[in-house]
Amino acid sequence: MSIVRFIFLLSSMFITPDWPLFSLAFAPATKRPLLTTSRLSAPNRHSSHRLPTSHSKAPSPVIRHIHTLLFSNSASQAEEHIYNQYPIFYYLLQQNPTALQRIRNSSSGYAVFVLSDEAMNALGQDKLQLLEYACNDADLLPIVETMASFHVVSVPMTVDIMTKYNVVSTGVGELPVEVTQDGAIYVNEARLLRSYRFEDRLVQNYEDGDGNLLGSETMEEGGKVCLVHEVDGMVSPEELWNTLYNYYIEKNSGAGAM
Repeated sequence: MSIVRFIFLLSSMFITPDWPLFSLAFAPATKRPLLTTSRLSAPNRHSSHRLPTSHSKAPSPVIRHIHTLLFSNSASQAEEHIYNQYPIFYYLLQQNPTALQRIRNSSSGYAVFVLSDEAMNALGQDKLQLLEYACNDADLLPIVETMASFHVVSVPMTVDIMTKYNVVSTGVGELPVEVTQDGAIYVNEARLLRSYRFEDRLVQNYEDGDGNLLGSETMEEGGKVCLVHEVDGMVSPEELWNTLYNYYIEKNSGAGAM
């Protein structure tokens, strides 16, 4: 009997399950290492349980909550643009707080036909003085409110929609749209000069069950669209000026022309 075999037999008399490394050291050589400890078992290829390796990936966190946040407000931006760039017309718009609030609360957006200060002044002193007087007269103010309402649409009325249907529908009536041969667009005889588009910017935040932020994504669609169309004249019907003037004459009998 060789000395190695003798030592192996001698050691096996004293091996306990608490000494797995000693058992491995004196195991006979095979093509596979012999693991004699009972604490571990060889992995089953068909089992769902795998021994961890250095290449194992941590499980992906589960998204539990999605929060949509308004990063920029198109309605406020559009109104601020009108206030800064068209102050005289904005004053006229303020004479109808109901219509102004209605477009602010619109879920899809709005469109407003605005006049520059130059275009407002081009109305002439008679009409401007009449407007100023009517804005401070309880009997005439409803007519001014109607004028303002014709300039407000509670949906984002684009140029494409206007020219497709040749009409603009407002809360107080419809306005005809005409496209000339040279491509000019007229809304109730007021020429459309330029348009400004403001869109909401929405951001979605993804969180796990503990409220930890997993990521964010900017949404391309789903927010309001607000349009500001600059025109060179009032789009409200001319008849409203006549009505306003007649009421003024009745209240100021003998005043004649302004």
